[in-house]
Amino acid sequence: MPELANEFSWSRSRDNTFQDCKRRYYYHYYGSWGGWEAGVSAEIRRLYILKQLASRQMWAGRIVHDAIEMALQIFQHGRDVPVEPFIADVIERMRGEWRSSRDGRYRESPKTLALFEHEYAVDLKPEVWKMLSRNVTTCLHNFFRLPLLAEIRRTPAEHWSIEHWSKVLDFEGTPIWIAPDFGFWTDAGRLALIDWKTGGADPEAAAFQLGCYALYAQDMLGVEPARVDLIEVNLREPTVTPHQWDAARLEEIRERLRLSIRSMKAYLADPVANVARIDGFERTEELRICRWCNFRVVCRPEL
Repeated sequence: MPELANEFSWSRSRDNTFQDCKRRYYYHYYGSWGGWEAGVSAEIRRLYILKQLASRQMWAGRIVHDAIEMALQIFQHGRDVPVEPFIADVIERMRGEWRSSRDGRYRESPKTLALFEHEYAVDLKPEVWKMLSRNVTTCLHNFFRLPLLAEIRRTPAEHWSIEHWSKVLDFEGTPIWIAPDFGFWTDAGRLALIDWKTGGADPEAAAFQLGCYALYAQDMLGVEPARVDLIEVNLREPTVTPHQWDAARLEEIRERLRLSIRSMKAYLADPVANVARIDGFERTEELRICRWCNFRVVCRPEL
């Protein structure tokens, strides 16, 4: 099997990391590369384990997204989902993942759940964890009650499966990782692209994400913005917010992507080969970012 190459690509999470702290960006996308290999150095292995850490909020969001994907797959095959047993099973598996992280299994098996709060021994009361599982339960109950879900289920399954759609779009020579959480063709012949959210969101960040979905629809699927409904679903509230896009705003998304890509590559020692050197990536001076950074122990151990 040929050796994996660390090739440059773009994603919204990568852009967010770059904006927060350049040193964190280096550790995440370059310093930890190859950390899954058996014979790798202890330093790289350590960075790779730290890279896998997720906050409890990120973990809860992932649990909800995975559960929704599973439910939709069941619906796709024409079966019903017994809601209460389904949610109970999700919460039970959540408890199992929590115990695995608490016991530090991720240090030997980095692909298993690794919570920031466990790695850094954050002192949290049991009620905080219970509140997290209650939020997951609430989000899933709200999902199953959505009129939007009823609309999806009334649509023939062949019109709403996006499993075969690629998540990688070639943007002017750069692979960008972007795809909606779900999508379907409505009875009116419009493409609805959905973003599930499980907590508070920055309106500007949400708008950029939805704009990227509009770009995906046009460049990957050949569907013009005028025929696309972008739907933001906050499952905690719950609220369903439709958005429209147009060609002019789509060009703003393209320009923002170009700027982000140029900025990231400007930090590289060799942009063509995607080679980075740690001394080219400065640390942020905003300690509030450092306190919740996965790489705090190697970058600012005094905190």
